[in-house]
Amino acid sequence: MSSSEYILHGGAEEFRRLRIQAEALALEAEVMLDRIGIREGWRCAELGCGAGGIVDSLSRRVGPAGRVIGLDQQESSLEAARRWLDGLAGDFGNVGFQRGEILANELPAESFDFAHLRFVLTTVGQHEAMIAAAARLLKPGGIMALQEGIGIGIDCFPAHDAFYRLRELLFTVFAEVGDVSAGPRAFGLLRRIGFEDVNIRPCQAAARSVDDMAAYLPDTVRSIRRALLDRGMIGAAELDETLAACEAHLRDPDTISTHICVLQVWGRKPG
Repeated sequence: MSSSEYILHGGAEEFRRLRIQAEALALEAEVMLDRIGIREGWRCAELGCGAGGIVDSLSRRVGPAGRVIGLDQQESSLEAARRWLDGLAGDFGNVGFQRGEILANELPAESFDFAHLRFVLTTVGQHEAMIAAAARLLKPGGIMALQEGIGIGIDCFPAHDAFYRLRELLFTVFAEVGDVSAGPRAFGLLRRIGFEDVNIRPCQAAARSVDDMAAYLPDTVRSIRRALLDRGMIGAAELDETLAACEAHLRDPDTISTHICVLQVWGRKPG
């Protein structure tokens, strides 16, 4: 994953958005990890970890004898991940963070029991290359898990034009640089490269007006603001007005919202 292909801007607001997203999906991730059966002593790679991903959950599961490596290409993301982890209760001495791209890193081949990617294919694309790079890191018999979008599920109740305009913009720009329906494709990709026991599990986050996740759609659109303006998809004034109208609707106590459906896909490397 190279920075030229990653359109979500960095900075404190983006790191906050990523942590809100991670917390909203935390229980769903735990169910997936329970079904996979992460064991004590495993070596785990969180690829494209951003502001931390699920390294805390992996750390608790693998214990002192295990190891968790969070990989990201942006040093600012790794710094945010370290600050977040330092603020949690518990001992996370088995976690390390390393700068590098998923497609080109210094992690040794066939050295991990588990590799996890979340919204990497959704936001960047390059499906085959990303999965092949992750598979290279796994030991024979190791498990790869992906959590990627299905392309449906973003909605609000009651309906609102500003919300749907932002949804349209989000899907349009990701059609150029990523894939909001990467989840179902991940299933077939794992099977085609020979992974065994490939499983799927759908999940989704929802929010009331008082929940941090309520502003997820406008916050995500803000993260791709430059890409939208550079492509001429919307003018700056119209974008600001649409964001404000959407946020006002989402703050209404009678409004609820749902967010992109996520397909959890995991399978075992043969060997």
